[in-house]
Amino acid sequence: MLREMMKPSYKGNTLTIELSDFGYKNYFAECLYHFDKHEGKYSLSMWLSRNDLDDRMRLSSKKIDTQYIPGTRETIVENICRIVHQAATVTDKKTGEKYFDHFVERYEYELACFERGNELMEQERLAG
Repeated sequence: MLREMMKPSYKGNTLTIELSDFGYKNYFAECLYHFDKHEGKYSLSMWLSRNDLDDRMRLSSKKIDTQYIPGTRETIVENICRIVHQAATVTDKKTGEKYFDHFVERYEYELACFERGNELMEQERLAG
């Protein structure tokens, strides 16, 4: 079972799954889930975060998506692990990329922009 292999951490209705073992060093998936009675399914919102950023600034996490997934109280954690595992390991035949690749690239770009802007602000502050 993927649940045992991925060892999710639990915080209420949030699972945290480390992604370093799948080639995404310092990244983890934060999976918020709750049962939607109207849909009769679980709503899953997934966020990509880094363990080397301590603050909760906008850059410290990147929302991936929200979707409805099937499951019961007994199977929902395994189903979430299966979704995260597939997003981290399955390569698209057309693009050659895994699902998380696009989000990690976007995350890294925004982080680089933030760092560059911070350097410019520091230079201005020290010069003035």
